[in-house]
Amino acid sequence: MNSLQDYKELFSQLNLTELSVEEGDFKLFLKKEAPAVSMSVPVASTKQDEPALTEKKESGDAQETVEGTPVKAPLLGIFYAAVGDRPALKVGDSVKSGDVLCTIEAMKMMNEVKAPADGVIKAVCVTEGTLVEYSQTLFVIG
Repeated sequence: MNSLQDYKELFSQLNLTELSVEEGDFKLFLKKEAPAVSMSVPVASTKQDEPALTEKKESGDAQETVEGTPVKAPLLGIFYAAVGDRPALKVGDSVKSGDVLCTIEAMKMMNEVKAPADGVIKAVCVTEGTLVEYSQTLFVIG
């Protein structure tokens, strides 16, 4: 069993906003408030001519942003875009509220991330197999 100090150090080192641990009768929940986040979301994009994206210049570097409803990671884990036999969603795909958008693997368990609203995928903000943080934006739906 890890000590409380071990969990505190893990929480700080990984810069987590939330950590929940259960080992037998031992239960620990740590949470710190995250700063307010703007609805403009940085987007990793491979296409330069997508109409939904607008350029925003900051300090001489181009950064693309898109407006819409962000879909955030409900937990820390590995992002997988393909769900079952369905290929990964891409910009322009239509989704309905409750559709499974992706899965996040945490502690060898697959967790589904569902669409909060009907709409069209305006941005895919993470790539296959990357580690995502709690509350990190995965998709933007418009």
